[in-house]
Parts: sequence; structure tokens; C-alpha cells
Amino acid sequence: MTKKAPFIISIIFILVLISNNAISRWEQTAVFRKYHNIDEPIRKILQQDDFLADESNNRIFVINLWATWCQPCAREIPHLNKLVDQYEEDGVLFLAINSEKEKDVIEWLDLQKNDFIYFHLHDHPDLTNYLFQLNPDQQYKAGLKPQHLPTNLIIKNGEILYYQTGFSEENIQALELAIKDCIKK
Repeated sequence: MTKKAPFIISIIFILVLISNNAISRWEQTAVFRKYHNIDEPIRKILQQDDFLADESNNRIFVINLWATWCQPCAREIPHLNKLVDQYEEDGVLFLAINSEKEKDVIEWLDLQKNDFIYFHLHDHPDLTNYLFQLNPDQQYKAGLKPQHLPTNLIIKNGEILYYQTGFSEENIQALELAIKDCIKK
């Protein structure tokens, strides 16, 4: 019996880890299970804001997932601002979504030389986790926290057309090409 005890304890430990991971993944997306389209949660959140309610009807969303502690996220802001200037008239809505408290984000923004010229939504951990779960690359779906920031995605008519993690000049160029393709379709 004593030889089997470590084996049994190990099996129980593994089963607990697996069940916790499955439960946390379910809890992350359970908030949004009632929606029929991928972009419906975003539209609902926009509709709840008096200032952004009119924007909820846009057909193309460019979403930037970011955090104040992410240096590449800060470096990416001016590049995304240029894209906003170029494409916001084409029915493209740019959103920066963050899970941090609004107070913390505002304090951080006050210290930055570059500020968003596009809309940002703070304190949305459920939406942030939901959007990370949409990543088509399975290796990044594990865990509760994002693996790579910044992450940019394009959603058009309830379909993910672009999903890219990390910041680089090449990623910004790829994002711009994807925006152009979305506008043409």
C-alpha cells in the first residue's frame, strides 16, 4: 500500500489541475455563451456607454488588447494612431481594451507622451479574456492571463479576420493590409 500512495497522490493532483484548468476556461467564456456572434459582446458594451452607443453599429472592429505594464504596447500606440487617421472614415472602429482599473490607466496615460486617439475600454477582464480565447493559435489559449501583448485583431460581421500577437513594424504593416482587405470586401 505504501508503494502505491505516491502514485495515487500524483494522479489525484493531476486530475485536480486538469479540472481547475477546464473550469477556469469555462468561466472565462461563460459570460459570453449567450451571444450568437463573436462581436456581440463588444457591441453590447459599446451600447451601454452613452458616448459610444452610436459606434456599436460599425461593421469592422480593430481591437488592440494591451496593458500599462507592457512596453511594446506603449510603443505601438503612435503606429495605431496613424492607422486610425487613415481608416476611421471607412467604417472601421478602433478599440483599445484593457482589464486594468480606469484610475490606473488614466494615471499611466498622464505620464505618456503618446495617448490613444481611438476609444479605449478599461476594467473589462471578462471581455479581455474572451478575446484572448478567440486566438486561433491553440498554444496561447492556456491559462487565465494573456501570453503576449499587445494583441491586435480584426472582427468584421462576427468573423475574426486577423489575429496577431506582439509588436513589430511588420505586424503593423500586416494589420494595415488586413484593414485594407476588410474595407474592400
